[in-house]
Amino acid sequence: MRVYVPVTFVGLRRAADSGALPSSGWHAYPLPAGDDVDEAEYLTLQSAADHSLTALRSEPEAPRRRAVVVATIPEEWADPEPDGSVLLTRRLPVERFVAIYADPADAAPAVVAALTGRAEPLPGELQWYARQELGELVA
Repeated sequence: MRVYVPVTFVGLRRAADSGALPSSGWHAYPLPAGDDVDEAEYLTLQSAADHSLTALRSEPEAPRRRAVVVATIPEEWADPEPDGSVLLTRRLPVERFVAIYADPADAAPAVVAALTGRAEPLPGELQWYARQELGELVA
């Protein structure tokens, strides 16, 4: 199962340090089945990015950048939620990461504006990083 996990840079840093997203309990958004995989990937990524913004509200120490981990997991690692998301029931090892998407560093002012309710557009596209770049991304 391919899932999109909204995270903060605090979670990414912990994953880089320990080799896994810490603990279970992360909400993730599964890639829905369908004919247009590209569109489904894009829409799922955007939804997860919106939820990453929500996660930033509860982590004031996190850098003001949205982030999403894309991972492949066994279905038994996820419990379905009523809203269509899944709750991860295990730690998510970095080896399961397919990619990481994150705002560029210069997006922080727009993210802060979004968090405070000011009308400033967020950057449209998150940047793609290979899992091997995780340490560099969070440095």
